[in-house]
Amino acid sequence: MKNTIMSVMGAALLATGAAHADQPIELNNVYPLNQEYFQLSESIYYTQDNRGYFEVVEGPFEEGPARCVGSGFGFRDGTNSIDGICIFGEGEDTFTMRWKSGEKGEANTWSIVAGTGRYDGMTGEGIATTAVEVMYKAMPLRQSHILGRVDIPKTQ
Repeated sequence: MKNTIMSVMGAALLATGAAHADQPIELNNVYPLNQEYFQLSESIYYTQDNRGYFEVVEGPFEEGPARCVGSGFGFRDGTNSIDGICIFGEGEDTFTMRWKSGEKGEANTWSIVAGTGRYDGMTGEGIATTAVEVMYKAMPLRQSHILGRVDIPKTQ
């Protein structure tokens, strides 16, 4: 009886593993900078609405448009309340990443909060670092480098 239960549990675990694909990802999100800073007495208030594109270095995605919006306060001691979301893709196939600005020089953190179409049920998390400026066709752009892992349930 114990062997039967263990066999069923093992088969269920294997089936679950086969139904999901936990994979590493590496993306570059490139965009013209559209942000504002407001200097306050003890902090800076920051807001952004950046529209660009993402390129895939590694992962189960197709390159496409990306939009990142966010806001929050940055304090003199390096702490902050800056966070937002990025929506990747277009049409029926999109995924939304929630990000939190790193504190005291640390990398930003992110987690997947929604997915539609082929990304429905997607989960994941990781880090992102942002370069100050890159030049592309003589136009100043900012690039965020995104690393982590995602799990996208297989569809029937």
